[in-house]
Amino acid sequence: MTISELLHLWFDEVWNKGNLDIIDELLDPDVIFNGALDGVVSPGVDYKEVVTAMKALMDQMHVTVTHSLEEGDLGMVRVRVDAMDLTHSHKLDFTGQMLVRVRNDRIFEFYSNFDYLRMFEQLGQLPTDALPVCLTGERLVWTD
Repeated sequence: MTISELLHLWFDEVWNKGNLDIIDELLDPDVIFNGALDGVVSPGVDYKEVVTAMKALMDQMHVTVTHSLEEGDLGMVRVRVDAMDLTHSHKLDFTGQMLVRVRNDRIFEFYSNFDYLRMFEQLGQLPTDALPVCLTGERLVWTD
């Protein structure tokens, strides 16, 4: 299996189908996580908890791989996430990138960067102008 095929399998099985059991098959036991969630993710079962938590925030999540590259033991994809909020009143769409290093046909290094700011804005957990406000140097003040 190519790295691109592995990454397509990852997003289709784990994120689109919710097959958490395949995580242990696709991740090396010594996987190294890097990215926005590396403080909450450690090998194995913890990633399953992250998937469960993310999927609990939205409904009808579907991840589409839009671009993929690979060279040697490295592979990278850009993805688009489409979903609905839990009330089904707002569509969600955001993008992300994932770079992996593969060892023995399993993900050994995992670099993930998703537009969580946009996701949380669309979920109503952050104000929609959070990024422009933060770029001015101001602090977010938000009341719901």
